[in-house]
Amino acid sequence: MAAGETRIASTSPLDPVLVEGIPSALAIIKHWCRDMSGAWTLPTLECAVEACVAPPGRATASFFSGGVDATFTLLRNHSLLPVGAAGRIDHAFIVFGLDLGYLSTRDDRPAYEQFLASAVPWLASRGVRGVQVETNLRQLDPRSGFWGVAFNGFALSAIAQLFPDVVEQVHMGTSGERLIDMVQNPWGSHPVIHPYLSSMAVQGRSPYIEFSRLKRLAVLAKDTDAVSRLRVCFSSREGALNCGVCEKCIRTRIGLLLCDADPQAGFDGPPLSAALIHAVSLTSPVGQSEHEELRDALRAHGNHDLADAEDDLVRRWLRYEKWRQKRGFKGWLRRKRDALQQRFAADAAKR
Repeated sequence: MAAGETRIASTSPLDPVLVEGIPSALAIIKHWCRDMSGAWTLPTLECAVEACVAPPGRATASFFSGGVDATFTLLRNHSLLPVGAAGRIDHAFIVFGLDLGYLSTRDDRPAYEQFLASAVPWLASRGVRGVQVETNLRQLDPRSGFWGVAFNGFALSAIAQLFPDVVEQVHMGTSGERLIDMVQNPWGSHPVIHPYLSSMAVQGRSPYIEFSRLKRLAVLAKDTDAVSRLRVCFSSREGALNCGVCEKCIRTRIGLLLCDADPQAGFDGPPLSAALIHAVSLTSPVGQSEHEELRDALRAHGNHDLADAEDDLVRRWLRYEKWRQKRGFKGWLRRKRDALQQRFAADAAKR
């Protein structure tokens, strides 16, 4: 669809539940991505359907990146379901090629191996088998922003569907932003999307959306070993798992501080300060929601210096969004500029 496909054909039969759900998932993403999907056409599926007969009693898995949401999902699941209970997570997909390893211009293998050395023993200590997967799915469409807003949920579901003989259900973590009328802001991996990308054999699940990011960190803060092994950073390539100064690191460190955990454990970089917050920018409404929660909590704790810096961070994002959406005076100037460019292009085509 996003690459102009009008049909999807398969010579092999597909799962009927998946065939039924995919068009709905595509329609939702197309609607959410209206600023980039004007030329997208919902493709028709051309394939036979065949029910998958999978053995009962298979495993429950989750995707494990080492981040806050993935770690919280596992801890929360284990706190509710005892060892041996159906639905308890006992497999974890650790994927090379999504967060790490998707850029051909950068060697992420050392960082991935470092993460494995930290994550696999911790997972094993909880009775969870780490399943390593490598994929080039993210490289299929390198457009800026496309992975996050449109593609990542489909990619995760595609990986999960590779294991119908082993896995019965797969937990796909959610962002942890505070609930809104549409549950959470539109995003490529979303609790509304995941059920439509399930099959008869492998069900995608996204529980625990009632826990905000800060509430998730409060759960993690009770497990110092889990906190010390967090990997939230996309920037760190050597040394600590986390650079300590990017937006995700700062967001996580502030949350740990608010939960009375060590905001320096597992993170490089100087101590938290307003200057560190002023040095980063937001890139999505998801980040806006999470930083608004941090701002309000910092204010309630009397940390006005960091709260003011968080407020400035959110305000800068809102000004950018106003400009990007061509609202306000600067937005009016952008609309006029774009209209003139289109007019000049049309005049040039007539000559």
